[in-house]
Amino acid sequence: MMVYLLRLGFVIFCALAGVGAWWLNGYLFRHYEMTEGVNLIYWPHGLRVVLTLLFERYAVLGLGIGAYSVVSSIWPDNWIMRWFAPMIGASAAYLAMRMLLPSQGGLPSRIKGLTPAMLIAIGTVSALINSGGHTALRIVSGIEGHHSGEFMVMFVGDLLGALLLLYVLKLFLLLAKHYKVVMGTKE
Repeated sequence: MMVYLLRLGFVIFCALAGVGAWWLNGYLFRHYEMTEGVNLIYWPHGLRVVLTLLFERYAVLGLGIGAYSVVSSIWPDNWIMRWFAPMIGASAAYLAMRMLLPSQGGLPSRIKGLTPAMLIAIGTVSALINSGGHTALRIVSGIEGHHSGEFMVMFVGDLLGALLLLYVLKLFLLLAKHYKVVMGTKE
């Protein structure tokens, strides 16, 4: 029973984190939105990558639920975008992780394989899946625009956002390690 509650907690945490990141990104980087739904900096993509690395399929569920809770405010009149865009956003990092990391051995073996190059690769592949999927949805749903340009902006925005978040987390971990050394605690 406790395992199910813990997993439910992971899902709820990921849903709230995804919605919070989406809202905060919109507030902080609203001047970098190129067209509706396409940002030059989109750090919630990095959060998706981190949450997916930690919580796997529970992150996908939570991020999907969170995305479905806000998608109507982005695409109120487009049912294709409303139904399929959250699925793409929630599952892009999971698909990238599955393609690039070993699936056997559980979380500890995957974490061991996370070199900086692998993190960049996961962020890049995930950004390609996300931006490609969203661009395909925009085309299929009849949204007018310069789709190749939107794809590039979305790809760069997702990648910059992922790198920004991953390097901020790395800096935080280095500072925490330094703080332990300064305070005289052992690792």
